[in-house]
Amino acid sequence: MRYLIGLFLLIFLLPLYAVQVDGLYSASVPVENQSQSARKAAISVALNKVLQKVSGRQSILNDASLQKALSNVGSYVEQFQYMKNEAGQNGYLLTVRFQKAALDKLMKQFDVPVWGSNRPDILLWLAVEDGNKRYLVNSDSKQMAAVLKQTATETGLAITLPLLDLQDQKAVGFNDVWAGFSDNILQASQRYSSTQVFYGSLLKSNQNGWRLKWALNNATGNHADLDRADDLNGVIQLAFFQVAEVLADSYAPRGEANESLVTLEVSGVENLTTFVEVTSYLSSLDKVKRVNWQQLSGSKLVLELTVSGDVMVLKNIIALNNVLSPDSPPKLDDKAVDDTQNIGAEKKEIFYYQVN
Repeated sequence: MRYLIGLFLLIFLLPLYAVQVDGLYSASVPVENQSQSARKAAISVALNKVLQKVSGRQSILNDASLQKALSNVGSYVEQFQYMKNEAGQNGYLLTVRFQKAALDKLMKQFDVPVWGSNRPDILLWLAVEDGNKRYLVNSDSKQMAAVLKQTATETGLAITLPLLDLQDQKAVGFNDVWAGFSDNILQASQRYSSTQVFYGSLLKSNQNGWRLKWALNNATGNHADLDRADDLNGVIQLAFFQVAEVLADSYAPRGEANESLVTLEVSGVENLTTFVEVTSYLSSLDKVKRVNWQQLSGSKLVLELTVSGDVMVLKNIIALNNVLSPDSPPKLDDKAVDDTQNIGAEKKEIFYYQVN
């Protein structure tokens, strides 16, 4: 039993790098009936939800040209399905799945970056005062945890709630999170090895609905805001929309049309299995369009990658996953090799990594 508990905690405390976010190209919308007019209106709503998730940007929904191009919504639908609403509610829930290739192509035409399914995991600390009690949210906070998880899914984000075990309780308390004492919160977050830390105070007011004061701390700085809404889902959604925009600017910035060549020198490739794992992993990244094998010498693998957009974004994406870690460039004649090399008239960047 002790072994199982230890294994369970070990799994929980693995570094929070990135996760595969599923369902980016599908959305569900309530409808009163199964008529064609109701379905068409619901599909338009579902399509906007998908555009926000795939791009990470709610702001693109205000693009009149893009909306006009999407006016024939039916041509992008891959599949739809009706389900009865939950007990006590009238009507149906219409779930629509859209064609990935068609939407990606259209978004590219309008210079809207496609944010892939490999996304950073966000460690979320939330202090709640709901009129009845004050508490920090973890997975045992059934109702609040469910709302947070569902809203994150609907906005294309992945979140993890802290354990709030004895170690967490010693490091940070309700007042720390409520007041936004970032030093204490970030110190408590170190055990989770998360690069994205969200913390906030959520207050329910009988007169003014809900208020959420929040901050997101990551490598680009501290991003903060104060949101208000009449209902719980609405205020969390407002905050998560903004968080998605911040992350999309890092992992799917605009200007993705250009392509460039990058050389990766990867050390620690000791066998064929590792070779396949490394090349398959790099090929799976949305930024990487092609992977060409250049050389395998000893345990060092040299690859040429065709990358869309800014190559520095590729480094950010690789840092999300515990597959490769940055390595120092080799030295020749006691002088470090430059991180670029000339190939004909073209300068190609070289990144150095090692297998974890």
